[in-house]
Amino acid sequence: MKSCILPWMFLSVICSASAYHILCLHHIPSMSHHNLGKGIVRALLKAGHEITWVTPYPNKTLENSNLTVIDVSDVIEATGPLDVKLSRVTSMSMIKDITRNISQAALHVKELREALVKNQYDAVVSEWFMSDVEAGYAAIQQVPWILISTIVMHPHLEYLVDTVRSVPTNPMIMFDFPIPMGLKHRLMNSVVYLFTILDNWWDSSFNAALYKSSFEPLAKARGVTLPPYSEALFNISILFVNSHPSFSPPQSLPPNVIEIGGYHIDEDTPALPKDLQTILDGSSQGAIFFSMGSLLKSSSLPEEAKQGLIKMLGELPYTVIWKYEEEIKNLPKNIHIRKWMPQTSILAHPNTKVFISHAGLLSTLEALHYGVPMLAIPVNGDQPRNANSAVRNGRAIKVELGPDMVPEVKAGLMELFKNASYYTRMQHLSKLFRIRPVSPSKLISHYVELAIETKGAYHIRSPALGYQWYQLLMLDQLLVLFIVLYILYSILKLLFEFAKYFYNAFKRNVKQKTN
Repeated sequence: MKSCILPWMFLSVICSASAYHILCLHHIPSMSHHNLGKGIVRALLKAGHEITWVTPYPNKTLENSNLTVIDVSDVIEATGPLDVKLSRVTSMSMIKDITRNISQAALHVKELREALVKNQYDAVVSEWFMSDVEAGYAAIQQVPWILISTIVMHPHLEYLVDTVRSVPTNPMIMFDFPIPMGLKHRLMNSVVYLFTILDNWWDSSFNAALYKSSFEPLAKARGVTLPPYSEALFNISILFVNSHPSFSPPQSLPPNVIEIGGYHIDEDTPALPKDLQTILDGSSQGAIFFSMGSLLKSSSLPEEAKQGLIKMLGELPYTVIWKYEEEIKNLPKNIHIRKWMPQTSILAHPNTKVFISHAGLLSTLEALHYGVPMLAIPVNGDQPRNANSAVRNGRAIKVELGPDMVPEVKAGLMELFKNASYYTRMQHLSKLFRIRPVSPSKLISHYVELAIETKGAYHIRSPALGYQWYQLLMLDQLLVLFIVLYILYSILKLLFEFAKYFYNAFKRNVKQKTN
């Protein structure tokens, strides 16, 4: 009996020894960002680690004995929901003000400050969202910093972990230019990038002062020295990027930048509720799933559009599963509404043929994962860009939101059902999206553990960080070359002058002898 027990005891000791205590900061007051944070936390919990999760939505977290939640819902009261605020944004400076307010509101939460001072974590995982000041979390803990970009790679992140290479080839995040870009688009890209550089340079001293005022008191309370802002900012061990070549432009990336596009999607798709399972199983003609996400409620659509959609959808031979927040009387038999829908489970059903969506990033990636073509009705934020990208990829049709959109929605649905190219294309892209040597969740746990065990993963960081900008542009080498050429030119010129002098002297001497 003892011989059976001892190996299991040995294994349990090994497992417990490899478990780490990780601080995960996802304090952006947005359900989309919360769900993306949940994907990181779920992967690390699955690997057996102890997680402290900082979130403004403590009631919507995972249930796990290894999970400690720090409630920063005060951020919502102090700043308001991010999705609502961004819909009113008119400039980049407004976005930066919002993100700074969010950062400061989170740092003023007593429980978070106490945890940072009293607890020792093995790593800090945080989300990059227009704020570099949060480099201070890992700096005062003196542990590896793992950064997450919930969007694709962009020049500022390249600047933080490597050197900027993408500007001549890939559109900036605010553009949806086709690739390869023409001269006009490349010029626009470069001009915007130059303005971005100037803006970051202008903000750098302010960010450094804010970093110091925010984190120096916490560092003193811990009895450690706060490193300079310029040092902490570039001390990124691992950068996770929510991208993948199946839907975003491929880029040359250093080894510590890991693409984990679609990581928020649970590998084990939850089963459908029995009523929805029965409805979808009986949808032999195919089903349409209609959801405008968590922010825009379908019930808030213009009345004319709502009534037109109900009438139009009711006349179709397809089942319609519609996330709708109000009761509708005299609903057509083929339309089924619920206040909440298990989105991934519905998209996973083989009879779901079309997804009517606002083209939010999470919904777009879920449609790609399960291979369901989209009819995109973007509203704001990154949704128009996502929709345009999907249309260009041949996996969606785009319709502009408005009271008279019903005829276009119907025409789009007919095209998606009758033209098999959309479904075929989506299935192909879905295959590319899902064929990976390792699942995103395993990549997350592996690289977080690697950063901890190697004390920073310095061996896979880009050597470009060790050079100044003029060295990367080889301007110092050009200067040396110019100096060498100038010296050679000067020597040759001097030799020429000497030769000319002796030649003239020789001519004079010959002339005198002849005379």
